[in-house]
Amino acid sequence: MRLRYDADLLEAVVFLHAGGPRCAVPAPGARRFHREREALYGIANPDEREDAFFRLNAGWFRQWGFERRLLDLVAEFPLISQSLGLLAFRKAAGRHDEGAELFVKPASRNAVVALQPARLAAAATLSVFLRHEFTHLHDMLDPAFGYLPDLRVPNPNQLRLARDRYRLLWDVTIDGRLANAGHTTPTSRAQHEAAFDHAFGFWDEPARRAAFETLWSSPRPSHADLARTATDPRCLAQSRQPLPGALCPLCGFPTFAWSDGDTLSAATRARITTEFPDWCAAEGLCNRCAEVLEAGAACCAA
Repeated sequence: MRLRYDADLLEAVVFLHAGGPRCAVPAPGARRFHREREALYGIANPDEREDAFFRLNAGWFRQWGFERRLLDLVAEFPLISQSLGLLAFRKAAGRHDEGAELFVKPASRNAVVALQPARLAAAATLSVFLRHEFTHLHDMLDPAFGYLPDLRVPNPNQLRLARDRYRLLWDVTIDGRLANAGHTTPTSRAQHEAAFDHAFGFWDEPARRAAFETLWSSPRPSHADLARTATDPRCLAQSRQPLPGALCPLCGFPTFAWSDGDTLSAATRARITTEFPDWCAAEGLCNRCAEVLEAGAACCAA
């Protein structure tokens, strides 16, 4: 498996480490880094200068131990290094952009992990985050898990809800396995239980407790089992409320504050369906989008 780094990520990490407000480098090392960095501005050819900056940042990235942190965590998941042709790390635009993605081609399987530069500087939080994301990758690569990218639902309007539920179920199994192995998880068991109760509140409490316990304690979950629960037409028909923390279908950002699409004015619903033809009122939208769109519709009507 080959490792690749986004130039923007390398630059941001080493500059933050050696020159940010939380500079963690002894003064002599920081001065040497900045001296070498300043010297590169004298290279006239833009392409050569860019290559030189990349080599400089990559060298200090390795020297200051950032690559070792990543490699040590990858080593906890042998299937990743055995199955991937390439593992790339890029700079995330923000917290909601972070995560791991798998790209499958006929000849190879590659993965890209998006990270905020500041996360790499905090070894403890980095390990918590990456163990969760690497477990996602491990499952997608594990034939026993049987991952498939598409979910089948009886009604296309229910696809977003099914995806949100699948994501919730999968995250429960991931953090359950990590917690049972003695690791800290990004989301606590109590938080997962609360989200699970909200998503499957139409089940009686004994059924919810038994289902959650099975998910949390299962050492070998499967895509088929998770997908079966997430896409069960009886479950989808029982509740069409979006899950807390799910993505707004309009702006694409996670939200815990949802608006009911059926309560919007006819003018607002018409405006939404013009811009988002696949949207239906049952999907809902975040409160922020609802406020902005209702205000815009009111202005147009005035």
